[in-house]
Amino acid sequence: MDLLQDRFVVGFANIEKDKHVGLSHGYRPNQTAVGTTNGAGGRNVQLVVLAGDGTVLHVLPGFWHPEDLVEELRLALEIHRLYTDDAIKQPARDTMFAALHRSHLRRHLEESSPRSGWQGFDQWAEMERNKTETRDTFELDDNGLPVLKPIMQVVHERMMARPFQKLADFDMESFVDYGRAYYDNNMGIDKGKTFTRAQQANEKRERENEKRERAEAKAQKQTASDASDKGWKGEK
Repeated sequence: MDLLQDRFVVGFANIEKDKHVGLSHGYRPNQTAVGTTNGAGGRNVQLVVLAGDGTVLHVLPGFWHPEDLVEELRLALEIHRLYTDDAIKQPARDTMFAALHRSHLRRHLEESSPRSGWQGFDQWAEMERNKTETRDTFELDDNGLPVLKPIMQVVHERMMARPFQKLADFDMESFVDYGRAYYDNNMGIDKGKTFTRAQQANEKRERENEKRERAEAKAQKQTASDASDKGWKGEK
């Protein structure tokens, strides 16, 4: 709290209307999370550290344990010093941006890994997706089998690919794309405030996805039928 008070201007914004928000209940700015892991709830909460001109220095999706959060904020201050150093030009600045993230992982990943695990439903969803698409959330173990990276590692690797982007250009939807897309993990516990508009937007998106999938399936079926007709005519 002292670090936030002394070195940062703290504010918040309601992201209910943003398209990446998951189907869960709203969090008040003074609310805390108990018994969760770093990165949990990444679609509903994002901690964004900005330079004065709106340039993104760091993004932490979800909730974070205080002992890890303070180190991430210190990293953001280092990145801010890099960003405001006029003596460092491109592409060296972007290279140093990635180097700061790699160095941070080397120094803190082992200690924070027990606090950066996956929630069960997110782990299951990610493993299912990995069966049909290439995911940056996995790495191979010594036996060549895919294992999930700690969420902290996923976050920093994704940040390395997004050096000094303006907030308006930052693709938050792809950045928080891990685990189960939409879920409600608070039913019967802390109802809080529902994301009504987010629910309506997500339901609309699901309908559009289903419509697109039906159209693609129909097109594939028609293509297969056309190919079959051509083959039959050729044989005749």
